[in-house]
Amino acid sequence: MEAVEEGDAAGVVPTPSPQLVVVEPLLELRIERRGRLVWRRLASAGQGLPVPLAWPLDPITPGEVVLLRLRPEQAPEGAFAHVHLVGASPERMASTAALIRSLAQNPLAWLAAIEAALEAEDVPLAWTLLFAPQLPDAADLTALRAEVVRRGCGD
Repeated sequence: MEAVEEGDAAGVVPTPSPQLVVVEPLLELRIERRGRLVWRRLASAGQGLPVPLAWPLDPITPGEVVLLRLRPEQAPEGAFAHVHLVGASPERMASTAALIRSLAQNPLAWLAAIEAALEAEDVPLAWTLLFAPQLPDAADLTALRAEVVRRGCGD
């Protein structure tokens, strides 16, 4: 993610159905497409929204800009941080899907692919892989995922 304006961020998503990972507990999440609210979820009393949260809508198309409005636990009513998700090119989405399929359920392959993405400074791909629903249930990967969340998902 890159800062756009104060309180705003934007990031290219290399997959059409990204997992939504937010470190700070959220009271509310809104998703807007073409300026219209298309999805909204409020946290239950005393609990933040669950994370990671599977993409709840039709896939993001290449080049599409989707606005997430995030209201953290301590924020007053109507105070939102904004994140603009931009669908990657069709080629990038296809290559990401092919990579995920090629990794199958091999934890070492997943770890190597995540490390390769980080070495190439491709943080969106690394986080897509790390939070992919297809990620095998392996201790090293679970620990890495927990560490990234603990540190705040920063680059």
